[in-house]
Amino acid sequence: MEFVNLFQSFGDQLIEYLWLPVIIWTLVAAPVAWALSKYELRNAIYHYHIRTALLLVLPLGLLGTYLTDKINSSTESVVAGISIIIQNPIPVSASSSDPSILNAIMTPQFLTGAISLILLLGAVLLLLKLMFDFAQLRATGNKLNFSPLSNEKELLNTLPGSSDQYKNTQIAYSEDTAIPYTFGWLNTKIVLPTDLKRNPESLAMAVQHELVHIKNHDFLLNSLLVSIKSLFWFHPLVYYLHSSREEYREILCDSQVLATNQFSKKKYASLLFELAKRDCHQRLALSMAVNKSSLKKRIQIMSNQNLTTMNFRSSFLITLFAAALLTVTISCTDMADDNITKSDVEKTQAQMSNNSSDNFPLYVINGEEWDRTEENKNKLTRLKPKYIKSVDVLKGEKATNKYGDKGKNGVIQMNVNNPDKAFTDLKDEALSPPPPPSKANDGNYYVAVEDMPELVGGLSSLQKMINYPEEASEAGAEGRVIVQFIIDKDGNVENPTIIKGVHESLDQEALRVVKQADFTPGKVKGEPVRVQYSLPISFQLSTDDEES
Repeated sequence: MEFVNLFQSFGDQLIEYLWLPVIIWTLVAAPVAWALSKYELRNAIYHYHIRTALLLVLPLGLLGTYLTDKINSSTESVVAGISIIIQNPIPVSASSSDPSILNAIMTPQFLTGAISLILLLGAVLLLLKLMFDFAQLRATGNKLNFSPLSNEKELLNTLPGSSDQYKNTQIAYSEDTAIPYTFGWLNTKIVLPTDLKRNPESLAMAVQHELVHIKNHDFLLNSLLVSIKSLFWFHPLVYYLHSSREEYREILCDSQVLATNQFSKKKYASLLFELAKRDCHQRLALSMAVNKSSLKKRIQIMSNQNLTTMNFRSSFLITLFAAALLTVTISCTDMADDNITKSDVEKTQAQMSNNSSDNFPLYVINGEEWDRTEENKNKLTRLKPKYIKSVDVLKGEKATNKYGDKGKNGVIQMNVNNPDKAFTDLKDEALSPPPPPSKANDGNYYVAVEDMPELVGGLSSLQKMINYPEEASEAGAEGRVIVQFIIDKDGNVENPTIIKGVHESLDQEALRVVKQADFTPGKVKGEPVRVQYSLPISFQLSTDDEES
């Protein structure tokens, strides 16, 4: 059952941090991609920028969603003290758990987790293949003899004057390559087919094209986008945007080469046509010939559009702005679910907290009526808004008509996503802020100091010592025990007492463990002092035990 619970938890997290942002991205990107496809031959620079932005925003949106959730969580009220959750390890027999396992694996969370794991394994394999291809490309480059472009005097003289700044660029000729290409993240190099030497003008056009790639840092950006395509290999829109972006990348390079007025459009188009017939064996390298199907479009755009130079900085800023705008859109969409806002939930929870024990409403969670106990009220008031799908408060006749006399104090109906996780991942109980450093009435200890005591060894040191009492387990007892004690100047525990108990055996276990705890002492102006301290310990029965 632990395996099933793990998959459910995994799936639940992925729904929030992966699939919801991916769906939102798809809803934004799909109509944009459709609109771009209707105007393929117009404004090539915008086609390139928008496609690049859409691809970059997908992983950025996922990261933004995760960070937004963590920032929101960090602003919630924090308890002074430490909370330790101990689960009852009583095993469940296979015969009693089989039906629950069958039900569990049919939940959306489990199926999402299982499918996501398969897709994740596919992404890992593709990334490993990508790393192999990069290593192979580098190994191929290590076999070639590179020399600075400045050594090619005749070639350098046929290039536009602006190419002088790239005279230290490393180039090499190879009998094994059929088309020119560039590679390298920092020191980008150019590899040229040896047969291009026979036609100096074609050689110059090919070199100028590859220099434009270097100027625009295209290899670095392409490596990033290829990695994104590998991560989201299951998404057809990612494939479409990536392949079409490659076409417009080459179109922009064509524009920049021809904008120098150094080369004939006709001869440049002839070179493209010749290279398109050749095979490209370097999949990750940037080359003039992307694919044959794009050749017609490239020539059409060369013939019909005014060719202007493109500054890499302006290209980067446009892409960055568009990506940032879409990232914010995706990251902030999770602020509300099904029109239930965080403030609505917290308002209802505040009303529940103010109800006295004689005035508790009826709680109906996912269609199941809950007992009107302080413990259940505590769980519901600490439920995080992200797990709540809907909340409905019934009062007066509406409540009694539906639930009879049980609804006389009102009814709170709540639909909760993944309740097993929701009721263990609760908000900390809000406590009053600690008072300023001052001594208690008897003058023997402080209630708050500059440097509060810290548990030596962290939570794990206590967790190793705690056992779930058998008596409490058999009685089905669980809940939060708060122990208050004094930490002396040496970090020892004095006079531990229970200020909030649950069950006698749980209270005694909490006292036993606290007496063995070691702390670093609290300090005032660098001097150790005695400090009063409270430690909450949450005992929780496992769901396996409940099902048995």
